[in-house]
Amino acid sequence: MLLPTKHEDLGKNVLVLGADIIMLLKKRKYNIESLFQKVKNKKSIGLERFYNTLLFLWLADLIELETYYVKLKK
Repeated sequence: MLLPTKHEDLGKNVLVLGADIIMLLKKRKYNIESLFQKVKNKKSIGLERFYNTLLFLWLADLIELETYYVKLKK
């Protein structure tokens, strides 16, 4: 869910995960699988939450997809 609730772990909120993904993508572009593994090891999230976060970043026009790679928009 995008809006945090009092019952949710804020470290696993879509907004916080989006910020973490942006910090990773500032360094280099990742393929989708390696980006998921990197975020999963750091935050222990599921695949659905990861894809929801990517969808949020894409809808906000912050990332773009190139074949199987994710990178920040210029």
